[in-house]
Amino acid sequence: MKTPVVAAMAALTLATPVEAQERKSVAPKAMQAVAPGLAGYTDDVLFGDVWVSPALSPGDRSLVTVSVLIATGKTAQLTGHLGRALDNGVKPVEVAGAVTQLAFYTGWPNAVSSLEVIEKVFTERGVDMAALRAPVTASLPLPASDAARAQTVMATIGPVAPKLAALTNDVVLGDLWRRPDLAPRDRSLVSLAALAANGDEAGLAFHVGLGLRNGLTRVEIGEALTHLAFYAGWPKATAAVAVADTVFKDLDGAQAPSTAEGLTITGPGRQPVQGPAATFTGAVTVTSPFKGTGQARLGGATVAFKPGARSNWHSHPLGQLLIVTAGEGLVQAEGGPVRRMKAGDVVWTGPGVKHWHGAAPTSAVTHVAVAEALDGKSVTWLGPVSDAEYRAPSR
Repeated sequence: MKTPVVAAMAALTLATPVEAQERKSVAPKAMQAVAPGLAGYTDDVLFGDVWVSPALSPGDRSLVTVSVLIATGKTAQLTGHLGRALDNGVKPVEVAGAVTQLAFYTGWPNAVSSLEVIEKVFTERGVDMAALRAPVTASLPLPASDAARAQTVMATIGPVAPKLAALTNDVVLGDLWRRPDLAPRDRSLVSLAALAANGDEAGLAFHVGLGLRNGLTRVEIGEALTHLAFYAGWPKATAAVAVADTVFKDLDGAQAPSTAEGLTITGPGRQPVQGPAATFTGAVTVTSPFKGTGQARLGGATVAFKPGARSNWHSHPLGQLLIVTAGEGLVQAEGGPVRRMKAGDVVWTGPGVKHWHGAAPTSAVTHVAVAEALDGKSVTWLGPVSDAEYRAPSR
């Protein structure tokens, strides 16, 4: 038997955006009695403002909400929001596609735990579940960048977990993302909501870029994260906004507007920025960041290392070019010797190759680093270079 508070919360989830506009109060009497402040925010902000904002469609808001509830295991709230999703135009096959997507991005237990609730709602709504059991073939085309992405997966995941790398390429990227039961744009929306709700900032950065490529707009991403704040909490939403902001700025680049001729000259610009301790050892400064405009994926910066300073191990999905402009430094690809580089040298590291670079122990070095981004991401940072690795004999 439901308690008054549980019944009240269940009734709350059944309210629709239209009802939020027509009814004076969406919050049930029990909520008004137990937590009148919450009732006020529920009426005036959540249902009176957020759910009815045209910046994101009702169907998209339902996809975000259902994704967050499944991703965080909050199935008690799922019944009402599934009904709302169907009322807002989300098709049963899209619900099934979203659950399948969430199994890979939040774990099988979360997805499986939601199935009993989904089956109950579908039964009550008269959904033909036999139609959902029809075979679905991965028929959507692979993106042009798929070969490079597959190579990066093998280079970054394969050495430690070759089976996981193969499953990522063959099942997740080669099959799941190509299923027509959920459009790529909506699949990205579901993935973004789940990753943000669970605080997976590293995965979120990649999927913000992928979402843009799949048709989500920056406004829609921002509005989805705003909506998510009410269902996953403000800290998760604001952390996700910071990630999205970084991706947007990386895509825009820190440079002057292009001229009518398509020619841009980037000056020294801002003051040097210290290389973060999470990705560099020693004193490192970054200046003159640049990025191509339009569809260009090229970007980079000038990086200066004091003696003994170096980067972490890392890789680039489409490779990296270093142009050494001053001093003498060291560079190493995994499995190879430490090699010296000096002013005038040009160093190319292939796609997905794990490597590091920096100054020599007694000499500073400055280089221009250039790399292309794949799905908005140009580098994968790994662990630091140990003193033993750094001081290995060089040639």
